Amino acid sequence: MEHSPRTSPLVAGIALLGAGLLLYQVKPTVLSLPAPNGKSRRDRGIRRVARKSRDGVASLMPSNLTGSIGRSLIIMGLGLVTIRLLDRFVNEEDALY
Repeated sequence: MEHSPRTSPLVAGIALLGAGLLLYQVKPTVLSLPAPNGKSRRDRGIRRVARKSRDGVASLMPSNLTGSIGRSLIIMGLGLVTIRLLDRFVNEEDALY
């Protein structure tokens, strides 16, 4: 089995970081959650349970999912680049990447 070049994790980390920064900055409205309209409701039974459950889940979600995905990609890219750079200071036998 042939090993990949030693720079592959570094390139992948930089690509993840770039994609994350792009998504975080652009934040397209396609994945934006709508804001609640604030009307009072008079629903009962299963409809009320469904609405309360939906509102509870929506309060935990970020307002724009693309920004959240972008942050995750930035963290993954920075982590991969950091590990690869720190790996250069470790003995050759102990290197992970």
